[in-house]
Amino acid sequence: MIISDQFAGLDTIDLANLVTSRETTALEITDAVINRIEALNPVLNFMTSCDFERARDRAKNANAATPFACVPFLMKDMIDVGGLPRTDGSKLMLQNLPQQNVAYVDAIEDAGLNILGLTNVPEFAAGITTDNAVFGATINPLNPEYSVFSSSGGSAAAVASGVISMAHGTDGAGSNRLPASATGIFGMKPSRGRMRSGEAGGGHDIAKTNHVLSRTVRESALLFSLTEDKTGVLRPIGYVAGPCADRLRIGYISPTGPIDDDVTTTLTRTRDLLSSMGHVLVKVKFPVNPDEFTSAYTAFFSTRLTLLRQMVEASAGKPIGDSGLVTPFVASGAEALRDLSQSQIERALLYLQSLQDVFGQLLQKVDILLTPVSPVACPKLDQGAWNRTWNEDLAAEMVTHLQYTAPVNFAGCPAMSMPCAIGSYTGMPVGSHLIAPVGEEKRLFNLAYELEAELKPMANLENMLKRRWATDQKS
Repeated sequence: MIISDQFAGLDTIDLANLVTSRETTALEITDAVINRIEALNPVLNFMTSCDFERARDRAKNANAATPFACVPFLMKDMIDVGGLPRTDGSKLMLQNLPQQNVAYVDAIEDAGLNILGLTNVPEFAAGITTDNAVFGATINPLNPEYSVFSSSGGSAAAVASGVISMAHGTDGAGSNRLPASATGIFGMKPSRGRMRSGEAGGGHDIAKTNHVLSRTVRESALLFSLTEDKTGVLRPIGYVAGPCADRLRIGYISPTGPIDDDVTTTLTRTRDLLSSMGHVLVKVKFPVNPDEFTSAYTAFFSTRLTLLRQMVEASAGKPIGDSGLVTPFVASGAEALRDLSQSQIERALLYLQSLQDVFGQLLQKVDILLTPVSPVACPKLDQGAWNRTWNEDLAAEMVTHLQYTAPVNFAGCPAMSMPCAIGSYTGMPVGSHLIAPVGEEKRLFNLAYELEAELKPMANLENMLKRRWATDQKS
């Protein structure tokens, strides 16, 4: 289905301007987006919960003086939104109903965005596809054989399909960049500690940050300016409104190990484009050993699974695998990793903490680092299913997909996936991964505007959507 109502193709800033100028109302836009969700969610499965009546009530009383003027918005089902069930994609969490917003959600609503509901995720963000036993798999709107990666996959599908132009995502290992790459949209991960807190206790996770996946750079940049922590350790950036004339020194890598041809081609094309735009391209080595990182990341992940296992077993009074409260994949992972020693975990955490200095040293030599988003252009829908059993080979395979994105989270650096090509082999979009020093999101936004003007990714996305739905109609 191609979105063809009167608001089709407009981003959140366009829509807010229509409300502010009184050319339309927030309620009319809200009703149009609700109609889109009702038409496309049964096909793509990107939502876990909706609260349309509350959204309509807010739209009727919209404050047009706010920057986003009560334009509709979707949150990922991994953050506390007061009054909406937060499930994290798990049967265990189906009764979890937060009573109040975390600070980041307050900032979203203060910016004027009207939350209509929550988007689908893999159970506890585990796995490489957005799929779980409760809500099922989210389907890539560009090709029903493909997934949307993970874990902000529901948000990515909603944005790429045109249901909404911008949606929330959390990124703890690549979750805003991987789905953006797989769906041909823009995905940004801010620096650690940059944004208002998304945690109930008001703190900041060592790896996870909050921001959005979007169709345009400007809407991402505007919301960034309205949700960054003005009192945090990083100097506020404000709204980055366009490109910059400064030419950058950009380091690029030559990937090692198995990699899809479409990913290699995209990396080369992006490098050549940046060079033609006057930036200086220099070859560098990616500063992370994949085997060391896989071992450390698996140990880090085990600490999360240990807490989960303890909670489930205390509640159910039986082993996690017999509880029926979590999927076989999560349960077997918790069992398999329970015997890691404390010294193994401590060494892993020290290694992950060292990545801040490792990336910091490289990013003193170059302004931006260019890498693939993932060695894989896009996983098929049936890859990484929740009913698989955890083993070391599966764990290594999963971390391989994250080998360029996840280390950046522990380094604390900002990074983005910019839609740069359509793969010749898969026919799917492929993003390029651009990383900046801690606190230098402005540098990324400047470059994103410049690439957006050259590549026109939204025109490419609309053409892909037309081909997809035309194929469906023929079949």
